[in-house]
Amino acid sequence: MTNDKNERSFWFDRADQPHRRLQGPRLFKLLSLIRRSGAPDARRELGLSDFEWRVMSQVGDRAPMSLNELAAVSTHDKGQLSRGVKRLVEAGLLVRETRKGERGVFISPTGAGKKVFEQLVALAFRRNDTLIEGLTSDELTVFGSVLDKLEANATAMWAEQQRCRTSPEAEPAPVRKARVTA
Repeated sequence: MTNDKNERSFWFDRADQPHRRLQGPRLFKLLSLIRRSGAPDARRELGLSDFEWRVMSQVGDRAPMSLNELAAVSTHDKGQLSRGVKRLVEAGLLVRETRKGERGVFISPTGAGKKVFEQLVALAFRRNDTLIEGLTSDELTVFGSVLDKLEANATAMWAEQQRCRTSPEAEPAPVRKARVTA
């Protein structure tokens, strides 16, 4: 099935509007477009891969941080992060340090890494300005409020999932097999 723009129309785009339309797929699509469009800028302007600029943005914003903390905020696997951090250390952008009396290794930007982080921030603001172009102040205020509510609801859903995973009395939902008719 196609729409007016001769693009593929997904089942969730055909749901009753607006309250029955699934918002998750729309948010994922938007996030994907934003992420994919940012990677070329970071590579061209700063020489960083998509993964490297994500690591630099997290470490630059929260340094010093452990690899576990970085994994928690980035949703990447610790092994992948470790290899990526190693490349950024070799490039002179990050430093790994141990702290006396504390377990683990902490990651921080070097002087050169701080400059790259500042460039990432400037790039993020330029991209944000382009993203919100044409939106009024009132629209941005409402959008921010809506995002806050969606985030709160998603956080509550995640907490409930975690509670169900760790609670011995919580029973898993029954799995229903789809019936296939010929």
